[in-house]
Amino acid sequence: MLVLWLLLVVVGGGAMLWSTIKTQVVDGDMWREKARKREYTERIEPARRGTIFSSDGKVLATTVPVCDLCLDLGRWPKRDSKGAPIVKNGVVEMESCITSDSAFRANLGTVCRILHEQFPNKSVGYYHDRIMKEYIKQRPSRCLYVERRVPYSQWSAIRSLKGWERCVVTKTSDGSVTSYVRAHIYGNLGENTIGLHYKTPKQEGYTGLEGFYDTVLRGQDGIYKCRRLTRGTWLPEEESWEYGADLDSTLLQRRVDGKSIISTIDTRYQDIAESALRKSMNQYGGQRGCAILMEVSTGYVLACSSLTRDTNGRLSENLWSNVAVSDHYEPGSTFKTVAMTAMLNDKKIALDTAKRVRAGGVKRFSSTSGEINDGHGYATDTANLAGVLAKSSNVGMCELAWEYYAGRREDLKKGIKEIFPFGKMQPDLAVIETNTGIVKLNSDRDFLNLSYGYSATVTPLQLVTFYNGIANGGRMMKPLFCREVLDGRRRSVVKPVVLNEHICSEETAKQMREMLVGVVEHGTGNIIYNTVYGIGGKTGTTQGINDKSIKNSSFVGFFPADNPRYTCLVLLERTSIAGRHSAAPVFKQIADCVVAFDSELGSVRLQDSGRVVNPVITKGNQRQLAEAYRLLGLPFAVTDTVGASTGWTIFDNEQECYKPYTVPTDVVPNCYGMTIRDAMKLLRGMGLKVRFTGQGKVKNQNPKARTPIVRGSTVVLELGN
Repeated sequence: MLVLWLLLVVVGGGAMLWSTIKTQVVDGDMWREKARKREYTERIEPARRGTIFSSDGKVLATTVPVCDLCLDLGRWPKRDSKGAPIVKNGVVEMESCITSDSAFRANLGTVCRILHEQFPNKSVGYYHDRIMKEYIKQRPSRCLYVERRVPYSQWSAIRSLKGWERCVVTKTSDGSVTSYVRAHIYGNLGENTIGLHYKTPKQEGYTGLEGFYDTVLRGQDGIYKCRRLTRGTWLPEEESWEYGADLDSTLLQRRVDGKSIISTIDTRYQDIAESALRKSMNQYGGQRGCAILMEVSTGYVLACSSLTRDTNGRLSENLWSNVAVSDHYEPGSTFKTVAMTAMLNDKKIALDTAKRVRAGGVKRFSSTSGEINDGHGYATDTANLAGVLAKSSNVGMCELAWEYYAGRREDLKKGIKEIFPFGKMQPDLAVIETNTGIVKLNSDRDFLNLSYGYSATVTPLQLVTFYNGIANGGRMMKPLFCREVLDGRRRSVVKPVVLNEHICSEETAKQMREMLVGVVEHGTGNIIYNTVYGIGGKTGTTQGINDKSIKNSSFVGFFPADNPRYTCLVLLERTSIAGRHSAAPVFKQIADCVVAFDSELGSVRLQDSGRVVNPVITKGNQRQLAEAYRLLGLPFAVTDTVGASTGWTIFDNEQECYKPYTVPTDVVPNCYGMTIRDAMKLLRGMGLKVRFTGQGKVKNQNPKARTPIVRGSTVVLELGN
């Protein structure tokens, strides 16, 4: 028996010895490597993505911290002096929470309101019920996820509330609750151009500026060798392993934050472009639309709004498609400028060439050409080139094309392709862009259509680039969306790029500009005619093949007329109204805004040939109006300056000056045309309450003017431009 026990001890000891030797010597390297991988790892320190600024110094997109709001609602049993749980009626009594019950409940409503303001699709009651349902449980969650990606400022505000500082979890088993996301500071303003993040099963990335300049903005992540300290806590190796270790021994790749860029987008112009376009599309319909504003001399795009109507009828910027760059459409009459420029380059026609323009069918060209209608009335049967363009005569363009190019149609096609950028524009945006081109001239009708814009497909960006070349004296610039790249204090300017040095001679460009100014002064664009700074441009309307009521409406042109500084295009797709009524007014609103903000256009005043033009503010406080005119360097015409400097004044259209306005004492005054500040001061001074909606000047009020006053009643003001 003793021998058996000794044998077991020897065999067992030998097995243990062999196992130890095998673990430490034979398989030692393998186990040490596994232990190293468990205790050591390579951790990535994400680089901070660069900021995108607007040309007027605003932040368009930047990286901001967000936090998951998690609550620790843990409870513990109440215990007696001996440490045993206190039981009443068979139920263990619990402590209220890690904080006092009164403090927790007192600020619960504030927390719910903060969350509702940030996530308006979820009500205050939703958050209250969600938190309280867990809070009243016998054993509530120690980590209740209430909402993810709460902005850091709101998360911090919740954590600072009395009684909540211990409830808000700062670290979970997965690590910190804080992460970083890309944020558009101005919401959806120009977000398609700025760029949106996307993720598909096959790829992930950004659109717009974010995508094109991704390698510049994203920087380089840092990679460090780290050692596990506790569960979920990792430290750089030298901090936790060997005192005085060289930092380079743990640093595998140094973190380099991304560079910032300054875009060409101006938030003031982008805002008015998007607002005016949205308003027109809501009024006149349209499935898609865009507005582009370009600087003539550089090609910098100062505003680019692209709106798409979804299945619910809402207008928004589409993730995958930028209307300005991606949409192909037949431009219609705006293409007449291209065809006429090509004809003038060919030197086969003269400006005073007279052609038949009388509205009606044109059958003499070919038996297959069908009917061509103008839709515009003419006082005469013929008109010169300026008249053909001003009245947008399809008949006149066909007459020119048939007489001079019927026998050499490829020459006209070649001339157009030489001056118009039909290829990909390749702007500095990550967008879907495909080739466009002229439809093959298979028939007489195709050839005639080409002369007035129905046998060509273009993108809005291509068309505005051509018009920008005309405004720039024949020099065509590439559209650019980035001005500078910032690397600390170093600034790298994105220089303008010339696409075509001469699409036409300076003389031809001047002639075309004069004809386009004529379109606005006494042609189809006269709806936006003004004598303050002058506009040159062309209306365009194309009808659907199957449904003539569906139209693509556009207006493209430049301003000021004498020395063009800006080019603009507005397009509404699948609308029901012609371009002169839907697109042209949007152009005018954008142009007015640009002229008002451009300090270099300071010579443009509220006067024209000595005549005072009606001001924007037609009624208000005389002293404040006089001061505003003084700061603007404008004359303040007033009939009475004695005793009225502190009173109210109104603009008299007949006398073209301001005169005193006597405020009634027993009826509601007329606030039409006043700023909201003046209107509120006037009405509150009469003992009335005020509510208002919208923005701009007062355009409507309820009760109406001259209604008997009821002290303490409310006057509702509607504001608008």
